[in-house]
Amino acid sequence: MDTPRAAVVLVGQNPTPALLSSLTLPAEHLALVASDGTRPPALRVAAAVERLGCHASVRVVSVGPDPHDFGPVTDTLRALHRANGGEPWFLDYTGGTKVMSVAAALLHEQALPLERHPRARRWRHYLDTVHDTLRTADGSGRPVVSDGVDLRTLAAIHGAYWLHDRDPEPVRLVVQGGRQALQARFPDLSPAVRRGVVAEGRLLSHLLRHTRRQPDTEVVGPRQVADPRHPEDSVADFDAVVRHRHRVLCVETKSRPEDVVARAGWTVAKARRVFGTAVQVLFVYSGPAVPGLRERVTAYNPALTPRTVHVWNLDELLSRLTSFEDLRRAFFPGLGGPPPAAPPGRNPLPDPEPGTCPEHHPGPEDRPVLVTSLGGSRLGTLTALHAHRPARALILPSRQSVRDGVRESAARTLRAAEHPGAPRADAALLRESGYRDRVRFTPDPVDGSDADAVASVAQAWIVGERDADPAPPVIVDITTGTKAMSLGLALAARRTGACTTYQLARGRTVVCLTHGPLPLRGRASVDWPLVLPGYTPLTGAPLSDRVCRTARTQVDTALLDAARAALVRAASGPVGVWMDASLGGAEECLTAQERPSLVLTFDDRAVGLTAPAWRRRRTPGGPVREVGRGAWAQSVFAATLHLNTRCDVAGTVIALTRPGGDVSRAVELVDWIAHHADGEGPPDRIAFGEPLRPLVVVADPDAALPPLLRTDVSSL
Repeated sequence: MDTPRAAVVLVGQNPTPALLSSLTLPAEHLALVASDGTRPPALRVAAAVERLGCHASVRVVSVGPDPHDFGPVTDTLRALHRANGGEPWFLDYTGGTKVMSVAAALLHEQALPLERHPRARRWRHYLDTVHDTLRTADGSGRPVVSDGVDLRTLAAIHGAYWLHDRDPEPVRLVVQGGRQALQARFPDLSPAVRRGVVAEGRLLSHLLRHTRRQPDTEVVGPRQVADPRHPEDSVADFDAVVRHRHRVLCVETKSRPEDVVARAGWTVAKARRVFGTAVQVLFVYSGPAVPGLRERVTAYNPALTPRTVHVWNLDELLSRLTSFEDLRRAFFPGLGGPPPAAPPGRNPLPDPEPGTCPEHHPGPEDRPVLVTSLGGSRLGTLTALHAHRPARALILPSRQSVRDGVRESAARTLRAAEHPGAPRADAALLRESGYRDRVRFTPDPVDGSDADAVASVAQAWIVGERDADPAPPVIVDITTGTKAMSLGLALAARRTGACTTYQLARGRTVVCLTHGPLPLRGRASVDWPLVLPGYTPLTGAPLSDRVCRTARTQVDTALLDAARAALVRAASGPVGVWMDASLGGAEECLTAQERPSLVLTFDDRAVGLTAPAWRRRRTPGGPVREVGRGAWAQSVFAATLHLNTRCDVAGTVIALTRPGGDVSRAVELVDWIAHHADGEGPPDRIAFGEPLRPLVVVADPDAALPPLLRTDVSSL
């Protein structure tokens, strides 16, 4: 019978999708495919799956140290196919890097051709987190299975373990006997502490009462997470944790409403580190209701959206959410819904005979045409034009892409690549010289989660371009966009004989799936104002002279200036310096620690500098308060995410702090959030390719700076 008995699941830094796929796919034998860097979470997923007894055999396979190398990924999957006797196998390509996903999906399509396996498209999956469905290439899907999964399992696959199994006695007393029981056992508690314990106990009792006897639901009281570097200490804590199926709600109670705004970022950071992206955070504060508190959280950090961070007054929550269904609708909506229907009119079958790539990779002299996509960062699209110098280019945006200014910027990048050293071209010159006409967008955005829809659009354009005589060579660059967009482009390339390429930031190369690594010629000219919205040029004057007085309480401007000067002096090429424009506004700068204060650009690379202060204001004109180590670490990671959104793998963040105090603990927390605690240790040099790994540097602006800040970034 043509039904797979084996499954291959890719594992990335977030292991939750791999666990859900492993439990959902009906296979006897499971292979978890990771890289050397993600082998630890893969081993934890394997242990969880074996404990749940879903498969006859489970093994972990590594593609090697470089998850961005198509060759080892393809070889690993091909070896698994041979070991399976050439029989069918399921594939989930949700995890891993984009290169791993695309290489695995292409190999799956090649190894299981439709003429021999007509149902093969139903065996290729990725996780739709909106509908909790493993979507398949034919548009159908499988609702995810989470049977047997509990909070301990979800935390363990992320390398987190409870420090204590039992709830603290004061909270437990309130849950069991109310205020009177607490007063009888602990009569000497201060009023402030008593109010906090009572609030925690009332909320926990409410959650327990309304989730009792509900299937696939779990509530635990206060928990502390063991520190992997100091096993006897805690690295994070939660006042309560709720699970419904595989989704988690971490609960924090606060006596003062202003603490919600100040602690929101750190609470979300530690919740995601312990439970992955399938987590939400609930803040409950006692006392009178405060209008607009939820909006203040978003203003502090726009990434803390209402979808993932909930803010409730305690009395309102107790009176309004009075059943399990109320709680489910408020915090776990959409679970268990039907899988999305296949869109009408989709082309279900690829061309039966794939095209043939040219013998040599086409260079600019061959006047190739380029197909690429537009992702959240515009930088990868611009560098693709520089790398390939096409005669014409088609850019596929998704519904989430921001197209404003991209066509003109892309045309300017293309002209600069062909005329190095020429003055910057304005819009009129770009039109007159034909560069603007060489860059096109699709009339309508593509569905960024539908690989076949992307493949259909790209394939139609390629076929149309090849109607010319002679037919031009075609290059498809899959660096940007979602994994589904990249896979769709790669499928279109395979079916038409185009070259599929991927840009590697760390080695400054372009890799062609057919022709191997290709060195980049020169460096792309980038319109940095387009890539860095919210930043303004900083020339000459030090940052300290350009920011308002309040901003100096939010970030360490002297330390930022010293690091900037050192990196500019060390650079062998031109350096652009950009400052966060909010540093000039007394109210806007109150969130400046959540973003890089300075971004230094070295041609097509960007280094963000952030130095969150250890004493900050929370409100305009308010008092300056001490900052906790967790809040400092969270600000570093927020700045890292901010630069990553704009620059992707071409950006990296250096977080600066002065010696003294307990700096080492703050550095450990940054490493923990960034998954350095999994064994490989934090980076010790400026590098590109891992944009979510910030580099923490301890420096004194009045003393000799560390050698790392004398790196010539222009040569990297």
